[in-house]
Amino acid sequence: MSVQIQRRLFTVQEYHLMAESGVFRDNERVELIAGEIIQMAAIGRRHAARVDRLARMFSRIPESLVIFRVQNPICLNDNSEPQPDIALVQPRADFYEESLPNSGDILLLVEVADSTVNYDRTVKVPNYARSGIREVWLWDLEANCLEVYRNPTANGYSSMQKLERGAIISPLAFPEFEVSIDRILGENGNLKITAKKGE
Repeated sequence: MSVQIQRRLFTVQEYHLMAESGVFRDNERVELIAGEIIQMAAIGRRHAARVDRLARMFSRIPESLVIFRVQNPICLNDNSEPQPDIALVQPRADFYEESLPNSGDILLLVEVADSTVNYDRTVKVPNYARSGIREVWLWDLEANCLEVYRNPTANGYSSMQKLERGAIISPLAFPEFEVSIDRILGENGNLKITAKKGE
């Protein structure tokens, strides 16, 4: 007779209580994904540089239109509190001091991945879709390309586009901005957002 193993999943409230009671070490990087507490991978040089470049790029969007958060938590539902590398969220006067951004606040999420790319692609991205996040960018450092996920459904994103050198992309929330993949992936690290012609 086989016995099915049941996993003990946690809620966001339980996750916060564990953090407050010292279950996690001060420097331990964890996040809650679909009820499971996941230890986050160490941030390597390439990962850190890409996140910094993206932060510099998104900081050029007027602050009246967006708040951009770097490796800070968001709350998707009662059992998911991930920490995406970049989150572009709706402006709010308290900068989300009173409560974390939720699905309705999020304009764009960006994950940068090397060793965790398969987990991000098969677990985190579908979780974002189920939560109704309208657009997710996954930067695959190993393949040196950008995966753009749009049109969330309960079964994942119905649209995925893979962009490599020579491509240009505009976030759904900011169609007036063009983001050059060449600039982001370029050796010199220069970044550019340009307005579309006629804007």
